Amino acid sequence: MRPTAFAATLALTLPLLATTSVSALAVSTQEFVNKVAVSDMFEVKTGKLAAEKAKNDDVQDFGEQMVDDHTETTEDLKELVKDEKIKVEMPAGMDERHKEQFNNLKDLSGAEFDRAYIPTQVLAHEQAVNLFEDYSKSGDNDALKEWASDTLPTLKGHLKEARELNEELSAPAKTAANDTDDKAMKQDDMADDKKTMDKVTDETDVDGADNKAMKQKADTKKDTAEMADAKKTTPPSFDYVKSQSPTDWTAQALIGKTVQNNNGETLGEVNNVILNEKGKVVALTVGVGGFLGLGEKDVGVPFEAVKFRDEDALDKDDDGEDTADMNDDADDAHEDMVIVIDATKDQLEAAPEFVWLGEKREKRADTKTETNTTVE
Repeated sequence: MRPTAFAATLALTLPLLATTSVSALAVSTQEFVNKVAVSDMFEVKTGKLAAEKAKNDDVQDFGEQMVDDHTETTEDLKELVKDEKIKVEMPAGMDERHKEQFNNLKDLSGAEFDRAYIPTQVLAHEQAVNLFEDYSKSGDNDALKEWASDTLPTLKGHLKEARELNEELSAPAKTAANDTDDKAMKQDDMADDKKTMDKVTDETDVDGADNKAMKQKADTKKDTAEMADAKKTTPPSFDYVKSQSPTDWTAQALIGKTVQNNNGETLGEVNNVILNEKGKVVALTVGVGGFLGLGEKDVGVPFEAVKFRDEDALDKDDDGEDTADMNDDADDAHEDMVIVIDATKDQLEAAPEFVWLGEKREKRADTKTETNTTVE
């Protein structure tokens, strides 16, 4: 017997409610790492389910975002533990509670899946936000505390999206009768407002001139007060970036740059720059293959694999000194720079094509159309 969406939701959310607290005790570094790693595994696995089983396009997109963002969180955490030599052990898999929640979701599909998946995401991200806030304030490892603080905005963004989706899925369908009632109520309100305004006008016409003068005087005082408040504006909580350094690139400067490999072979050009919500450059999309733009495809190259080289860097004098003339203007300096990656042209042409979010939806729609046509 298949579980109903309501029963599945209860099975998924009750364990989370039991373990979620608004004010938790300080957790140890090992406990924090365990909870984060297990949570990421759960988010990635259930996100993949959402991308495959959800009916609502927004739920599918949310699931795909969870896969991408929590995969990145896992990689960041592993790298931090390694670089800082933090003495903790990473869990090998999910705990029994998360396995059970995953199995309950796995048996659902379509609208039932949507109604069960999204409430668990609200509760899971409320718990995650509490965990990261607690550790960022009272954790016993400074590097992890800083990382927890930096990751919090992304988790809060996930929570906001999950709550909005939950409201959307929980909202009852609006009927024609509802529309008619709403319209009638608005018309009654407008009629009452008109009567009130007419009454006010009748009562104030005698002293209309005085009222006008008083209003003008009040408006003048208000404008003066607003101007004074504007001069007292307090600065924001962040510091402004006042200038560009020579190693800072603009997206405009990167796009169109030639991409070469270590042997000087031209591989293509940068077509776009991909950033995440934390401000990190994730990848460059490189246009490869084709001729005069025809048949070209985008390949996503991780930014960590990218190096920058002066076009004249190979031109050395007898003493081995670089003969390139780099002036102090960063933008002019970038004009002589090329992007270098460790790959061959054949490798890039054989790489998977980069898929944009809009294209994901189109492919899903095409797949659904083909499935329906086949059934018919």
